Amino acid sequence: MVPGREVYWNIQYGQFLYVLAAIVIGIMVFAFYRRVRLWRLGRPENRVDHLGKRLRSFLVAAVVDGLFHRKFLEMFRGVGHRQTTSDDLKPRDFYPGFAHFLIFAGLGMLLLATFLDFISHYFFHFLTGGVYLAFSVVVDSFGILAIIGVVLVIIRRYGQRPTRLDNRPEDLVALVLILVAVLTGYVVEGFRIAATELVRTPDWAPWSPGGYVLARAFSGLNMETLLGWHRGMWWVHLSISLGVVAYVALSWNRLWHIIVSPMNYFFRSLAPRGALSIVDLDGERFGAGRIQDFTWKQLLDLDACTRCGRCQEACPAYAAGKPLNPKKVILDLKDQMVEEGKSKTPTPVRDMITERVGEEEVWDCTTCRACQEACPVAIEHVQKIVDMRRDLVLMRVKFSTELKGFYKNIEENGNPWAKSPVSRGNWAEGLGIKKLGQDTATDTLYWVGCLAAYDERISRIAIAVSKLMKSAGVDFAIMGKEERCCGDAVRRSGNEYLFRKLVDRNIEVLKKNNIKRIITHCPHGYNAFKNEYPKFGGDFEVLHHTQLIADLLSKGALKAPQKELDKRVTFHDPCYLARYHDIYDAPRQVMASIPKLDLVEKFQCKEKTFCCGGGGARMWMAESGGGRRISEVLLDQVKAVKPDVLVTACPYCMTMLDNEVREKGLETAIQVLDIAELYRNSLGE
Repeated sequence: MVPGREVYWNIQYGQFLYVLAAIVIGIMVFAFYRRVRLWRLGRPENRVDHLGKRLRSFLVAAVVDGLFHRKFLEMFRGVGHRQTTSDDLKPRDFYPGFAHFLIFAGLGMLLLATFLDFISHYFFHFLTGGVYLAFSVVVDSFGILAIIGVVLVIIRRYGQRPTRLDNRPEDLVALVLILVAVLTGYVVEGFRIAATELVRTPDWAPWSPGGYVLARAFSGLNMETLLGWHRGMWWVHLSISLGVVAYVALSWNRLWHIIVSPMNYFFRSLAPRGALSIVDLDGERFGAGRIQDFTWKQLLDLDACTRCGRCQEACPAYAAGKPLNPKKVILDLKDQMVEEGKSKTPTPVRDMITERVGEEEVWDCTTCRACQEACPVAIEHVQKIVDMRRDLVLMRVKFSTELKGFYKNIEENGNPWAKSPVSRGNWAEGLGIKKLGQDTATDTLYWVGCLAAYDERISRIAIAVSKLMKSAGVDFAIMGKEERCCGDAVRRSGNEYLFRKLVDRNIEVLKKNNIKRIITHCPHGYNAFKNEYPKFGGDFEVLHHTQLIADLLSKGALKAPQKELDKRVTFHDPCYLARYHDIYDAPRQVMASIPKLDLVEKFQCKEKTFCCGGGGARMWMAESGGGRRISEVLLDQVKAVKPDVLVTACPYCMTMLDNEVREKGLETAIQVLDIAELYRNSLGE
């Protein structure tokens, strides 16, 4: 007897399955159409550019992120010289990642098997003999894995109850329906095997392990009973399986993310991570105060959310006990979208920002991008936050007293403290540094920035960088009194109008002086010049000082450190250097060149770095919303590795961490240095 299986064995009118399937597919198409209408509430946006690049990366992500759930299964990478603790070697989120993989792979294989059964039955008849046996054991095994995966998820959600997950009734219903659908499939298979064994005993029955086990339990029943139960359970299994699909479609259950999340990844932004959208300042509305002010892709984001809570867990504001929860922001906006989609009036039922999301939540964000780094489905949180800030600042003129003074000082004096532009270059007096317009022309500019120009502590970074460049023979100049704020914090706090004025003025001065290359020690300025100024006509080569020092070292332009620094050091990766630009190696290469330096990595480093709390203009705003300071939470991570020196490469991080060290009375225990200062120390300077 040749191994094989008739598709509709013991089933009358089995072809009626296709009618039911067509009805369910129609329901799915209608449900999807209704959702598309919701997304179309948003503004137009071109997300079909670079189709080849989108398709290639999408296909890779479908395997790496979809099938193998990279975001869930990934481990904290072993970086630096050694790990802090043995906990760093543990897989991050292995449990949910493993469970999701089992479900995805198991159900995917069952769906594929159904399709292959159809093809083999009606067309090519290839599922016979040894091929069928191999097919049967593989499919049955994957189905068992799906059952295990569902059970693991139920245990985690309703037994362990992680705080980042919010359980809703629909979640349990979906999980139970999936479990019952798969189990009834094995029951049908068990009755079929038990019935066929009454008339013959094929040695290929054990090749269907799921059904074979149940067949042993049914073996005492007579043929008529077995055939009746098989026929009845076949229709039950079919009804439940199609019912799951219909339920998911009609309720827009979270299982839609199987379709919507890959779509969202395909349409993700291909712009540089640090580039925000441009506001049409000649338009009637600025930012997003209504759901219609977002783009269609931003609304697609809302439905792509799987409510996994990874963004919540990664958010430094949430970790510090602030009101902001990025997952809640996305879900609140989704509720607003659904509510406005159902509304028959043009006026929203409630205000999207003040009554739905919350103003405090909008202002808590540091724009550190940890939420987007953690998100497995490419949701773009930061742009939405900035868009809502733009509405508050430009449309409602509703922002804090601190920001009011911040804007006024920058507009009138080009810096946040109302200091005279004339004194902007005072820090460089006596150092022999050229200034644009006064000395020999150069195409390389050292952009010093507001903090280094006026803050005594940060100016020491500028001095260290300048002396290193001079010793390496770099021909550069500074702008001195001609320099103004780069506009990073202005833009990320929502004031696009003032940002545009700064950009236009800065580009004009830079082009007038024929500047081709900009060196900055501030990652925020680095991002502004590299990713945002080009959109307004300012195309320059941009280098961060960690890149410059590492490059000069590799070329031998800087002398190798001679002084041994027998210190235990940890490096804090600035968000705008690490997560935004993937600059991890340059600072570590510089530190690796220093004799006897013991670099120990914090638990959260590189792309997982924990924000200092100063980004997104938060440095210029008062603490609010209760909880702890974000910098205080970060310092706890630093103290855990017991360093003698805390090194960073950002003036914002320097300010926040240095202040925190002093606040805790730890200045004698932990020295806070910029990487340029550390390197100069190793030279005996």
